[in-house]
Amino acid sequence: MFVVYSPEGQSFIGAAHNLPALKVDPARRVTESPKTELADMNMEPDHSNPYFQRQLALKQYQRAQKPAGDRHVVVKVAEIMIQPVTTVTPEATITEAWNIMQQQDINHLPVVGEAGLVGICAQGDLLKKAILNDAGELEDIRVSRIAEVMQNQVVTARPETEIRQVAMALTQYHIGALPIVSEKGEVVGIVTLSDLVRRLSQEPPVEIYV
Repeated sequence: MFVVYSPEGQSFIGAAHNLPALKVDPARRVTESPKTELADMNMEPDHSNPYFQRQLALKQYQRAQKPAGDRHVVVKVAEIMIQPVTTVTPEATITEAWNIMQQQDINHLPVVGEAGLVGICAQGDLLKKAILNDAGELEDIRVSRIAEVMQNQVVTARPETEIRQVAMALTQYHIGALPIVSEKGEVVGIVTLSDLVRRLSQEPPVEIYV
């Protein structure tokens, strides 16, 4: 939901696609003072002068519109990933996986077999095959092993992957977590959508432009 403010207060509250066109007062052309006159005056600029303030604002705007230049700060996912990673085997039971998630307050568990990463399991996957009772325990479990409920296709990333690409993958594939895998195929970290949002809100802020 978006809110548009005006001098009269809130003028719009609603979704982005319903945003009204913003009204901008027409600009007035300002005649620039000859540079020779300013040079002849040989004095420090008056920062309170409206002309100086307009010129300063114009320069800042033009600077912001230029290509990033030396602004190449791109955070790698290795800097924000959670490690070490808690994993389970395909033979682990649904109850074991659920208890681990509750004890460690996590929502996703990569599933690692002898050949490496073979799947990932979320709390929602477990709840599709069981019922959660009032005590927070699973009952009426319809499958026994994680292998029967895990997601077999797992989107992963390397530690050197740019954080913006991780954000794109999470949103594009509608997934809540992305295991970080080394060149050897080892799970070395994990990043969730919550981790990404939390890091973006911290100081200093994550800069994901190039």
